[in-house]
Amino acid sequence: MMRRVLKVAAVDVVVLAALFYVVQDLQWRVSCAAAADAACTSHQAYSSSFSYGLVTQVFTMAGNSVHLVSPATIDWVQILIYLLVLLNGWLVYASMKSHRAAQTPATGPSLS
Repeated sequence: MMRRVLKVAAVDVVVLAALFYVVQDLQWRVSCAAAADAACTSHQAYSSSFSYGLVTQVFTMAGNSVHLVSPATIDWVQILIYLLVLLNGWLVYASMKSHRAAQTPATGPSLS
């Protein structure tokens, strides 16, 4: 049981680290779009937004009468959160199953 908990904890740490880097990348995209270009004084900063689907996202930037839309991409934040929920749900299910099996008394055939 303890080995299973340690394995799940190790995978949780890796998934949470990946989630941190994904969120950092998303914040970088927004800050890059919001930054005005110093080389071009007529350039205004873009306003950016994300649109979300079930497991997809679309990044949109608008400014200077230009509207840029990325193709739909996988939303890694949602995927990693689903992975965390499934993995930890599996751990809870396996723990409860083994706990129930330990509580039920072993009954053999009666010899009376």
